[in-house]
Amino acid sequence: MSWRGALHTSLGVAGRATCPWGLAQGVPMSDDLLLYLAEADVRTAGLPMRALIEALEAAFRDLGEGRAEVPAKIGVHPSAASFFHAMPALWPGGSAAAVKWVGSFPGNRERGQPSISALLVLSDPDDGRPLVVMDGRWLTVRRTAACSALSARFLARAGARSLGVLGCGLQARAHLEAFRAVLPLERVSAFDRHPDRAAAFAEDVAREYPVEATASGSVREVVEGMDVVLTAGAIAEVPDPPIRGGWLAPGAFGCSVDYVSPWSGESLAEMDLVATDDRVQLESARRSTPVARLPPVHADLAELVTGRRVGRTADAQRTVACNLGLALADLVAALLVYRRAREAGLGTRLPL
Repeated sequence: MSWRGALHTSLGVAGRATCPWGLAQGVPMSDDLLLYLAEADVRTAGLPMRALIEALEAAFRDLGEGRAEVPAKIGVHPSAASFFHAMPALWPGGSAAAVKWVGSFPGNRERGQPSISALLVLSDPDDGRPLVVMDGRWLTVRRTAACSALSARFLARAGARSLGVLGCGLQARAHLEAFRAVLPLERVSAFDRHPDRAAAFAEDVAREYPVEATASGSVREVVEGMDVVLTAGAIAEVPDPPIRGGWLAPGAFGCSVDYVSPWSGESLAEMDLVATDDRVQLESARRSTPVARLPPVHADLAELVTGRRVGRTADAQRTVACNLGLALADLVAALLVYRRAREAGLGTRLPL
């Protein structure tokens, strides 16, 4: 039997019946109209962080057990600093297939435009019908943070209370919410190459959460002594400014959603355990991205969730997760948004 046949046989009808997040659970799909969800619709529908983390864990378990199909993302590059990625996924357990078309253009910040653009299409895997097209920017931010929180369950110390943040944009804000869903954070220190952004982030955090939040003037200050260190800046080949060796404390968890751009080779060499969201995708990215300097990967999320690999085994271990962003996570997030939008009557219905 081919691997595709094995995938379909391993799931069968039972997988779709037992998944509480899938298209088959409670939302009518009988019409032939396409739903369009603008960013405002997606935000109104909402994407509760704890529910997203739990749904992602179920999806990664299916992936680890051969019940999902997620090829590595492919891309084209209009310039050295920009790219478009096509990201398909099939999750029979959620009764859905999806593809995200996402672009990253860091120079847009200087023009007052979003640096990330994304559209996501969700389809019925039984008959191929496209069901919804939705804006994917806000969804991408939320699912990225939720995947990091899932990584933290296996890689961070259970009592982690301090968070250092490098890069104070949307990802930093979403990650604080996600990490607080799995860790007892009490203190946040933030750095950004633009000091006003770090100051604004710290003010927002102190106002919205019961934590102590401060802006820092250096990378070293937000790395040394912290239980968790998040790097969420622009992707760059050369670390600027870099995280040096010896800064990350024993027992700390590093979380990179920027292709380890600020992490120097010496800092990464000190890691006791390296993980990622998807091993195959990361190895594919080594050829042309900063993750080339990452040490060998011990485990990915599917392996951690299924128990085929263990995460942290000692309090003194330095661990790092380099999550590149996986289409399966987009699919899961889109499923939750789609169900909530249908139930709330949101969006615009269009003929095909």
